[in-house]
Amino acid sequence: MKTIKYSVRHVVPVLLALLLALGMTVTAYAADTASLDFTQTGAVELTLQDSEGNAVSGGAVTIYEVAALYLDDGNMAYAYTDAFSGCEATLDVEDTSLAATLAAYAESEGISGDTTADVGTDGTVSFTGLELGLYLIVQTTDSADYETINPFVVTVPIESDGAWVYTVDASPKVGTVTPVETEEETSAEETTEETTEETTEEETEEETEEETTTAAAGSSSSSSSGSTTLPQTGQLNWPIPILAVSGLLLFMAGWYLNRTGRKQEEHAK
Repeated sequence: MKTIKYSVRHVVPVLLALLLALGMTVTAYAADTASLDFTQTGAVELTLQDSEGNAVSGGAVTIYEVAALYLDDGNMAYAYTDAFSGCEATLDVEDTSLAATLAAYAESEGISGDTTADVGTDGTVSFTGLELGLYLIVQTTDSADYETINPFVVTVPIESDGAWVYTVDASPKVGTVTPVETEEETSAEETTEETTEETTEEETEEETEEETTTAAAGSSSSSSSGSTTLPQTGQLNWPIPILAVSGLLLFMAGWYLNRTGRKQEEHAK
């Protein structure tokens, strides 16, 4: 049996390489958060577009500073601002329901927001001079003929390709803006539905009348002939007894002839 021996000079380089790799990982993470510039202000930009990529202008959007960014033992963390200090929701930016919860809280507490900006003719809105933190974006005035965009949260700054970006493009969070159905369109849809229902009812009534007419015609024909027919065959009832008797007679005749033939054969022998 062959025994494998590891010498110290073989093991030590491997351990040193592992320790070096771990040390580089920790150093990169610390440098990443340590590079945050809390003296720098940020900005949030967004563009409102419909499903065809056309700019949606008009209306107004309000931004709320929800929480301030700080470092907790080198890790990023958020603390509620005074306006939202009573909110009990966990500040998890990955939680898809967080924005709706914050928007409902702001409305219930009458929080007016930090800045309200009108949507430009090119569909863009921009908020500048923002402290680092977590922000809530709410459309407080609808664009003409378009539905309100859903509230959403955004952090300033965001990390991209290993660097911090302080001017955040929030357009992907907005998505497309949905047109509002006019009263004429709604009325046309309702009229179409009513017409379809009436047509269906008329077709059903016509089919019922046809079935009733067909059944009545069949009943009348049967009554006038004075004969009763078997179900689904059209065969008359009266031949059945005759056929039964004929079969019995044929059986008896066959049996008699067979017996007579045997007796003749016996006499012949």
